[in-house]
Amino acid sequence: MGGRGAAPSGATARAVRQPAVGQTWRYKKFDLLTGKFVDTQTDRVAIVGKTIDIESQSDTGKEANPHPSWGAELLNKYLGTTAATAVLPSEVQDPWGMFRVDPHWGQPQAYETPIPAWPTALQSGWRRHIKTRYKTPAGEGSLPWEQTMEAQGWETITGPAGEFNALRYTNLINFTHPDSGRTNSSRRETVWFAPEVGRWVARESSGTYYLDESVDDSEHDEGGYRWQLIEWQ
Repeated sequence: MGGRGAAPSGATARAVRQPAVGQTWRYKKFDLLTGKFVDTQTDRVAIVGKTIDIESQSDTGKEANPHPSWGAELLNKYLGTTAATAVLPSEVQDPWGMFRVDPHWGQPQAYETPIPAWPTALQSGWRRHIKTRYKTPAGEGSLPWEQTMEAQGWETITGPAGEFNALRYTNLINFTHPDSGRTNSSRRETVWFAPEVGRWVARESSGTYYLDESVDDSEHDEGGYRWQLIEWQ
């Protein structure tokens, strides 16, 4: 992946591609620390209706969301909405551009209040601080989630899928982990979002935490990955 300079001045006004059933984005996934190839992941729009539902599958044959039925149950019981089907795909946006259920961090996270999937204003300097609660299949209760999203600027990104004008933004996250043994959990990421693609063309995510009541007071690495778009339609 390469990046250079600023996008043309009209890029900030460019409309985000709207979702349609069958749209797909295919990514290569790498270990962020070592650069080692991990997997190839394909995201596909499965439903466009009351919610936008996006399936996610890997070339290893392992579904990104191991709890598909939990997603539908959560929307009915915890969030108080009615799911149209018994099984939901791995990602749910409601509305487009707002995460309701996000499996990006290794297991589905459902937010009490939807959070932006990308900056709601596609312009350099846009910033938003988000405070909500989330729930995972690991527990019955909801947990705090605090996130600061900030748009850094436009860049021209070149990769296997082509050349794109992308808005680079960062997420800084502090949250309570479902594992009560983890404290001071934080996550950070840099994302390059291309409006014409309707999704990110590159994304780098990582996290750290400390262990509660441990003689080891060093910071632990949650792990990190980089996704790079290789094709889309």
